[in-house]
Amino acid sequence: MTFTTIAIIAGAILLAIFFLIARLAIRWAARLTIVAVILLALVGVGIFWWWGNRLVAPSSPSNRERPPAAKRSPSR
Repeated sequence: MTFTTIAIIAGAILLAIFFLIARLAIRWAARLTIVAVILLALVGVGIFWWWGNRLVAPSSPSNRERPPAAKRSPSR
């Protein structure tokens, strides 16, 4: 076998290994992308919830509902 034949066979084997690794990497990249999108959505919802709660004015003690006054017994 000549050097050229050995180089072509070795190149084909290396190319096949490269494609196998690339396919696995693409699968993992897709999985990581899905996880990242889900986490980003959860963080976005959390930030929106926090921002929405900040927009609501805190209720002051004078605005809170007071408990009803106790009724006096008609003893008089």
